[in-house]
Parts: sequence; structure tokens; C-alpha cells
Amino acid sequence: MLDGGSIPPSENRTVINNYMIKHNHHIIPRHMGGPDDPSNLVELTVEEHGEAHRVLFEQHGNWQDYLAWQGLAGMIPRQELIRKIQSEAAKATLEKNGNPFSGIRTSHNFAINEEFRKLMSERSATPEAIEKRKETYVSIQHQQGSKNSQYGTIWVSHLEHGAKKIKNEDLQEYLSLGYIKGRKNSLKTEV
Repeated sequence: MLDGGSIPPSENRTVINNYMIKHNHHIIPRHMGGPDDPSNLVELTVEEHGEAHRVLFEQHGNWQDYLAWQGLAGMIPRQELIRKIQSEAAKATLEKNGNPFSGIRTSHNFAINEEFRKLMSERSATPEAIEKRKETYVSIQHQQGSKNSQYGTIWVSHLEHGAKKIKNEDLQEYLSLGYIKGRKNSLKTEV
């Protein structure tokens, strides 16, 4: 049964090794709000299933039924069917949300809303926000002590060799070679 009518039995049935392939078809399709319970399911052959979706497409014009009909009837190759399903689903998401980034509200999307990006940038630069970040980093020990990638290193500079980062334990050796502590770009003189 389909919308009060019936699907004519198919004379061309898919049979593999004397086994007729059957599909469960939603009488009211899931894309139209139909449930998965047994009262909404009917067992059909592949051909009958394709015909059911053709009838639904002609009655309601939904792209899901069109693609199901075309795919089950073998009228669209599998890869093309997948591409069309993805394309139609993306169009439906765009129509519903008005946003190409599914699930991201446009008003809060930095990539789209320049005004919101500027506002968040300004808020994150306030002294209160900076202090809160510092407190959070200390409480979770973010980049603290040995967890800091720079832990145990120091910059030294030399007039001829420029600046380099060394381990703290090598500092005395570098100082004896004429390096000074710190990253001093002004040590190089112009000729």
C-alpha cells in the first residue's frame, strides 16, 4: 500500500542464486517524517521499491524520491547518485540555515561576519580578559614550567654569529666565547 493506492507487482524480479532480493520500504518516507515502526514498512522487490519511489516523486516532487527511483532502477551510476545526494543535501542545508557552514550560525561566524570578529577581538584584548586567561593558564598549568616548550632555554647574541637559543646549562660556556645574554639584533653593525 502506498498513499491509499497499491504498487503493482513487478514482473522483472531481481533474483540471485534462486533468492529474490527484497527491500524494506517506508510507506511514508523518513524524509517526509515517516517512522521506522513496522506499521510504516512494507517488503518490496528492488523493482517494486524503485516504482514506489517513482510514484512518490510524481505525487510529491521530492528530490529524495527521484534519486531513490533513479538509483534503484539503475538509471544513475552509484557514484553519480552519491554526488547528487550530497549536492541536494547541501542545497537543503543552505536553504534551511542560509549558511554554507552547516551548524554555524551566520551571526557568529568569524569568516562571514567581520563586525562580530572585530567585537570578539576587542573583548579578548581587555585587561580583564587577559588577566582571566593568565589565571586560567596558571590553574591548568598551561605552558607552565617544564610544560613550556621554551623551558630551560635562553637567548644569547654574538657580534659575528648573531643570536641563538641555547640550553641554560650551556650559558657560561657561551658567555666565555664572547656571547651576551639576550636576543640583541642591534649587535650587528652596518658596514
